[in-house]
Amino acid sequence: MTNDPPTIRFSFGEKRTPLRTRVCAYGSCRQDARRDGVVAMTRGGVCCHARGKVRSVMRASRRPSTGTRWQRASTLLTLGCLTLGGLVLPGAGGCGERAAAPNGATTEQPATPPPEPHTPNRRRPSETEGRVAPDGPANPRAKSAYQAAMIAGEAALYSGRYDQARLRFLEAMDLKPRSVSPALGALRSMTVKGRAEERRSIAERIRSRIAQYRQREATYGAAFLLEARLALALNQHGLALDHARLAVEQMPDLGVSWRVLGEAAMGAELWGEAIESFQTAVALGLTAEAGTWERMADCFDELGELQAAEDAISQALRMTGDDPHAKRRRLNLQAAIAKHEGDLERAQRIAEAASALGEDDPAVMHNLASIAEASGRFGQALELYHAAVAESAIPTTYFRIGVVQLKLDRPNRAARAFVRAAGALDRWNWPASTRWMPAFEAGKLYARGKQYRRAIGWFEDALREARTATATREIVSWLGYARLVSVDEAAASRRP
Repeated sequence: MTNDPPTIRFSFGEKRTPLRTRVCAYGSCRQDARRDGVVAMTRGGVCCHARGKVRSVMRASRRPSTGTRWQRASTLLTLGCLTLGGLVLPGAGGCGERAAAPNGATTEQPATPPPEPHTPNRRRPSETEGRVAPDGPANPRAKSAYQAAMIAGEAALYSGRYDQARLRFLEAMDLKPRSVSPALGALRSMTVKGRAEERRSIAERIRSRIAQYRQREATYGAAFLLEARLALALNQHGLALDHARLAVEQMPDLGVSWRVLGEAAMGAELWGEAIESFQTAVALGLTAEAGTWERMADCFDELGELQAAEDAISQALRMTGDDPHAKRRRLNLQAAIAKHEGDLERAQRIAEAASALGEDDPAVMHNLASIAEASGRFGQALELYHAAVAESAIPTTYFRIGVVQLKLDRPNRAARAFVRAAGALDRWNWPASTRWMPAFEAGKLYARGKQYRRAIGWFEDALREARTATATREIVSWLGYARLVSVDEAAASRRP
C-alpha cells in the first residue's frame, strides 16, 4: 500500500560484527551446516533446501558478555520466563515447564496444510499462543480457564469485538493477577474514547512491573522489552520501536526480542525492517513461531512480494495446531494474498474454509465481501459488508461500503458510510498512513454537491491525519479549491 522506507539499523555502544545467516523460507529442517563460514540455519523436520527458497538476513553476532557468570546465568533464567505469550516476575512460576498450547496440548503439532495455499483489510494485534508461565501452584482448572479467557479475548480482538475482548482479558487478569499478557490485551481492546481512566490504571500496573525490572541489572533488557510491548498496546509505535531496538541491543540472541522489534516496525510501517526482524527471530528460535511466520507474510503482502507472502503464510499454516481461531485468522490472510495475486476463485475457496471455522467472524466476512467486490459482484459485496458491521462496527468496513456505493453511483449513501468511518478512527485497523482516506472521500462528495463549507471541515480533518507527501498534496489541492469557491460564493451573496 505504501513504499517501503529504507531499513534503519541502529548500533548502540560497541559496534558488533554482522554475521550473514541464511534462513530456509519454509523453515522445515534443523540442519546446521557450516560451509565456507556461512551458517545455514533452518527449523522443522525434513530438509527443504532443494525447493530453492533460501532467504538471507543479517543477524548481529553475540556481543561480548559483561558482568559476572552469576549475573549472566540470572539473566538467562529471567528471560526464560519472558515470552510473547506472557511475562511474569522472577519467582512467579517455573520457567522450565512448557506451557500448554491454546488447544490444551503441550506442544504445537504441525498440521496438514490446507488445499493450496494480512490482510491489509484486517490488522492483527499480537496474539497469545498459550505460552504463559503459571503464577503459583499448579491448578489445572484455573490454568484452563485462564487460557480459555486469553484465547477468547484474542479471537474477539481480531474480529473487532472490542468490548467482548476487554471483558475476557479482564477475566484473565483476575485469574492471574501477576501476569502481564492479559493486561496488555485489555489495553489493546480499549479505545481511548470512554475508557481513558481504565487504560491509565492498567498501564500504571504494567509500568510498576517495568520499574521492578529496572532495579536489577540482570533484568534490564526485560524492562526494555516490556516497555516496547506496552507502547504497542497503546498504539505508540515510535516509542515501541525505540524500546524494542534497545531490547534487541541488550538481548541480541533472544528470538522474542526480534519478534517484538518486528511488530513495532510493522506498526511504524517499516515493512523491510519488520521482515528482517521476524526472519532473525525464526533463525534464533522462539515458541510463537507460527505467529511470526504469519506476520512475515503480512509484511511481504504489504510490499507486494506475493510469492514470498504465500510461502510464509503456508509455513504458518503448517505449524498451526488445532486452535480454530489461529487457523481461521491465517486462512483469512492466505485468502487475501490469493486475491492480491488475482486468483479470485482460489481466494474464495480459502475464505470459505476460514468462514467454516467461524461463520460470524466479521474479519472473514469483510474479506469475503472484498473478494466479491473485486469480482464485480457489488450487491453481494454490500450484503457481506453490512453483515460484518452488524457484528462489529469497524470503520474500515464502512469505508469499503462507501467505495462500493460510489461504484453503484449512490453518492448520498456513500457519504454516510464515509462519515461513519471517519467518526470512528480510534478503531481504524489499517496502517496509520491510511487514516486520512474516509474524511477525504467525505469532503470530495460534499464539494461535488456544492456544500463547500462542510467539505472544508472534512478536508481539514483529513489533512490532520495525512502521513505522506502524496496524501498531503491531494488533500491540499481539494481544500484550496473548496476554500476558493466558498469565498467567491460568499462575495457573490453580498453583492446588491
